[in-house]
Amino acid sequence: MATSRRSFLAGTSALIAAVACSRAFGTTMGQLNPKKGLGGAAPGRSGLLTRWYYNWGAAPSHKGMPLANPAMQFFPMIWGWYPQKTPMVLQRLREQHPSILLGYNEPDHKDQSNMTVETALETWPMFEGIASELVSPAAANARGPWMDKFMRGVEKKKLRVDSIAVHNYGPPSVEQFLNILHDVHGLYQRPIWVTEFAVADWQAKHGAANRFSVDQVAEFMQTACVEMDKIPWIKGYAWFPFAGKSSNALRTSVLFDADGNLNELGKVYARL
Repeated sequence: MATSRRSFLAGTSALIAAVACSRAFGTTMGQLNPKKGLGGAAPGRSGLLTRWYYNWGAAPSHKGMPLANPAMQFFPMIWGWYPQKTPMVLQRLREQHPSILLGYNEPDHKDQSNMTVETALETWPMFEGIASELVSPAAANARGPWMDKFMRGVEKKKLRVDSIAVHNYGPPSVEQFLNILHDVHGLYQRPIWVTEFAVADWQAKHGAANRFSVDQVAEFMQTACVEMDKIPWIKGYAWFPFAGKSSNALRTSVLFDADGNLNELGKVYARL
C-alpha cells in the first residue's frame, strides 16, 4: 500500500518526538532495557519507550507509541476461547509466525477469560507451532489451583509451554513480590514473563483512599525492576499503567495523566 506524504511526515514527526523524549529521560532506542515492557500501548503524547508491549489482543495497536517506534515489539495474546472466532485468529497468527505468543488472560478469574482447565487443555494444542516461544495462560494466581491443574495436564499430555506468565498486584514489598516469582519458577521450572504487575491497595477498591503513596510505589518499582533485571530466568516484565474510574486500588500506580502525558511515576518507569 502506498504511503501518502502526509502520513509519512506524520510518522516521521512522531518518531523524532519519541527519540527526543527518550533522550530527555537518558535513554535512546538502542539502549532500551531489553526486559522492560508495558501492558497496553502507551499514549502517543507520553513518549514512553519500552522494548515490548501487548494489548490483550492478537493485533498491534493502531495508536500510541508503538506506531512511532518500530523497535517496540508487539506480543500477540489469545485472551480467551471463542469457538467461532479464535481458530481463525490462530490461523492468521500461524501465517505471521510471531516470536512470542501469550496464552489466555486470567482464566481463573470470573471477570476475565473465566475458563475451565479442561477447556484450556483441550484447545492448547492449537497454539503449538505458531510462535517461537509459547507463554502459558496468565493466571490471576500463578500459584493457585487452576494453574497447578493446568500444568499437571500439560505434563501428562506432553503439551508445549515454554515459559510462564505471572500477574501480581500487591503491596509495595519487593521481598514479597520476588518471593512469589521464585516460588512460581520453582514450581514449574520454566522462565517467567511478568506480564502484569503494579502496586494495589485492594481496600481502596470501592472508593476509599489508597494507603500507598506514589513515592512508595516509585521505590517499589525501581527496586523490583533492578532486581528482575539481574535474574536470568525472568525474561521480561510489563507494568500495568492504568486505573479503573470507580476504583482507587491502582490509583497511585498510574503512569499517565488525563491528557496522556507521563506523570511523575511514569517518568520513573521511563528512566529504568
